[in-house]
Amino acid sequence: MKKRRGRRGFWWWSWLLVLLTIGGVVGGFFYGKQKWNETPKEYLAYATLSFHVRDVFVSSKNGIQAGSTGVADANESEVLRQVKSEEFLEGLALDLDFVDNWGVSPTEVVLQLRTGLDLDLDQTSDQLTVAARLNDPQEAADFANAVATELPDLIKRIDEKKKEEGLEQLGRDSQPLLDEEAAAKAKLKQALAAKGVNIDPGPGVDLGDYLYIPEVLDAKLEWDSTGEALKAIYDSQAEYRNYWAKTVKPSFVMAKAVAPPSFVGPDLQPFQVRWSVYGLTAGMVAGSLLMLVCWKLFP
Repeated sequence: MKKRRGRRGFWWWSWLLVLLTIGGVVGGFFYGKQKWNETPKEYLAYATLSFHVRDVFVSSKNGIQAGSTGVADANESEVLRQVKSEEFLEGLALDLDFVDNWGVSPTEVVLQLRTGLDLDLDQTSDQLTVAARLNDPQEAADFANAVATELPDLIKRIDEKKKEEGLEQLGRDSQPLLDEEAAAKAKLKQALAAKGVNIDPGPGVDLGDYLYIPEVLDAKLEWDSTGEALKAIYDSQAEYRNYWAKTVKPSFVMAKAVAPPSFVGPDLQPFQVRWSVYGLTAGMVAGSLLMLVCWKLFP
């Protein structure tokens, strides 16, 4: 009988558990709202850019035509990657005085800017939306506008660099044949000079009167051969050279960002749910301990 009364006495104190559990949930709910009020709010600003990048080179000989795939091509991806590079973002951070205003290191500023920057490319309309998410509405707008303003120059720099590198590679590919053609021409000129003929071989120069000389004929055939090989490589490069000769429609800012009037996050509910769960846990633990203590003291 004593054991049964002891159990009833223990459960009589269960109102403490219920009370502390409810108190913990309610307290956590309102404490979560307080923490949400103290949390910096995020503001989202948008700038729109007319985005034009040189299409990826596709040879017409293979019958493949370049078209919109819904996914950024290699040239577009290169531009978008550069926008989120440390060098690009650090330059903007210094121009906008974010490093001094935020009181943190340039590395931390770049990390926050990269996290808060989203680039959405619509290939069907050639529009790029620059979305900047920061804790200050004016800074978000300034950042979005700075990115949009710098993008046309960035596109131009990348394109010019790729063009220079591409043409330099074409030059390196053809240089051995240029050297061979120059050497064959010099050999022909030397063969002519050995027979007392002072002629500089070149386009339109008729050497028919001297081809009966074996040395001149051999040198002429070698020169013709190297010239044909050089022409063949130039012909193979023509499509690529024409690709770089074409101009690209310039990009420009279509709509500047304005300071957003309201924040977009964080949401209140996750804060209240999280702290309500904390309060529930704390209330259950404290209530259980208090039940045990009161049952021992007042059986």
